[in-house]
Amino acid sequence: MPDRPLELDYSRREALPNVAPRSLLRSSQEVGWKNIQLVRFQVPASETPEIVNLQHVIFLADWKHTTEVELEFAGKRYRNEHQVNETGCIEILPANAPMSARWSHGGDFIHCYLEPTFLNHVAHEYVDPDNVEVALTLKKPDPLVWQIVSALKTVLETDPEDSSFYAEAMATALAAHFLRYYSTRKQVLREHEDGLPGYKLKQALDYINAHLSENVSLAEIATELGMSQYYFCRLFKQSTGITPHAYLIQQRIELSKQLLKQKESTVNDVAIACGFANPSHFARCFRRSTGVSPKQFRQM
Repeated sequence: MPDRPLELDYSRREALPNVAPRSLLRSSQEVGWKNIQLVRFQVPASETPEIVNLQHVIFLADWKHTTEVELEFAGKRYRNEHQVNETGCIEILPANAPMSARWSHGGDFIHCYLEPTFLNHVAHEYVDPDNVEVALTLKKPDPLVWQIVSALKTVLETDPEDSSFYAEAMATALAAHFLRYYSTRKQVLREHEDGLPGYKLKQALDYINAHLSENVSLAEIATELGMSQYYFCRLFKQSTGITPHAYLIQQRIELSKQLLKQKESTVNDVAIACGFANPSHFARCFRRSTGVSPKQFRQM
């Protein structure tokens, strides 16, 4: 009997060392993202054992040389040649299918792992989740997915603290894009042009403002409104002109301005009261919004 493929669950840290030899540069598993994970690593010319990924994998690569990649996926063989600087090209490896791969030169890889159960959850309200099946995609230009994954990489490398809400919003956008363009069956998501009804918008704003000091999640807000995350994000931006994450940060900064005027509160106290992960994260967000540090603002 042949050995069974190695199942890799990328929501668990121990999954990463089981693939090809690699130097892990960055991982979202350290900062508590849900439904989506992102890792960046460097690998030499190598090959994988036969594996089964339990998440959908979005693959971006910065190849250092022209590289030949051989992939065996679900019993079929594929061979592609990759060039240096293939910016905008992505590959998608659907979950739960046996695969192995080898590549002739090393590179800088980004893997983005999207939970199938989350994709089905986004689909549930608007399409038949039983018909959601992601298609194998090789060497496809997709600037939007490239941009989303690159934005996740940037926030993970430069501002990882309190990034879970942002990552959750990006996961929702990716799931909707997958349903529209990478499902093996045509999926049509209902469009809305008028934004949130007034009472729903007020409900959303009130909920966010009442939980500024907490690690509030996008799923919690959408559940409070009785709608999917995808449509909440889309309609909220139509109504306000900004994303829920941008509004959350904006309101935390406004609250922090009020608290900074109260001299008895330390900057650390203000950071905690406004829901920031730590004082340095608070200072970065505050300076980005106001152009000055919290201490400088307090002295104005």
